[in-house]
Amino acid sequence: MARLSTAKAVTSRDVARAANVSQALVSRAFTGNGRIAADTRERILKVATEIGWHPNALAASMVTGDAPLVSVITTRLSFDWRAQVLSHLLKAFEQRRLQPLMFYADNDDEVDRLLGETISWRTRGVVVTAGAISPARAEAILSRGQFLAALNRPGNHPNAFSIATDNLAGGQQAASVLLAEGRQRFLVLAGPEDSWASSRRVAGFVSALERAGHRTLVWHNAEMTVDAGQACAVRLLDLAPGSRADAVFATNDAIALGFIDGLRADGPSLPSKLSLIGFDNLPASAWAPYRMTTFEQRLDVMVAGVLGHIEAHQNDVPAGPVTQSAPLSRSADGVCYCPPRLVVRQTTMVQS
Repeated sequence: MARLSTAKAVTSRDVARAANVSQALVSRAFTGNGRIAADTRERILKVATEIGWHPNALAASMVTGDAPLVSVITTRLSFDWRAQVLSHLLKAFEQRRLQPLMFYADNDDEVDRLLGETISWRTRGVVVTAGAISPARAEAILSRGQFLAALNRPGNHPNAFSIATDNLAGGQQAASVLLAEGRQRFLVLAGPEDSWASSRRVAGFVSALERAGHRTLVWHNAEMTVDAGQACAVRLLDLAPGSRADAVFATNDAIALGFIDGLRADGPSLPSKLSLIGFDNLPASAWAPYRMTTFEQRLDVMVAGVLGHIEAHQNDVPAGPVTQSAPLSRSADGVCYCPPRLVVRQTTMVQS
């Protein structure tokens, strides 16, 4: 069969005419939705190849919602942790033949606008990896029959799926490690006060120390970056040696790494004079200049939970996120929490 002229784009109507079938059968042959005889499907696929037609998945999703498209909202990919999240998520999508439709924001404040934009696209659902989800936006998405999955943040709707690191427990464990070393003056290098993950890590750390009879100084930063960490080091060194903290908990690794860099000139040595714990286990935290004790977030578990929810939604069965080892249960706030793993290196004295 001769290939149609490239002067005119080949359409599914051309395939239907050449195969002597309806356009509905052509759609069934490519999407797998609806009944179609095996020999008919094989003939349609053969004809489509011969005349040079390939289905447009994006166009199909706009018309029928059949294409395996999933909206993904992210922001600030210069932030190493966010890049790791996206890498794990996209790899899992590829393995399950899901196609991401990316929505990128310059900052978390734009996420609400992007959530509104996803509603105009007929994707199977939305995965949110940044910012905050308002109950109204969640309801708007879910009421259309789409799923809503929030990774490392609350979904703020009873029918949304949310899975996150147990940041509260991580903060409490960091306090326990530093207390076990006999530290006396505690400092937290935190992100913005309205940052959900950072504020929970701070809350866990401070509450554990209060129970032990200690007070904690908290320095909030507008951005959780290496530069912010270096500025915190300068601020610490401006204090009299006797009033400086001897135990520091940074609510992400970027701030912690910058803090170490800022101390190199004339700061207290680690860990003999000052212990430091980060959070995220970025690759740089294991590098020789740092060898930093930190917490690893279980991205494998969290992404598996999100994909489990997507599959349950596609198969119209009750959702139940399952990890490689055991099911995760929702807490009272609707979030499934994964305990972080402490990775002990050379910026703390306790080695267990």
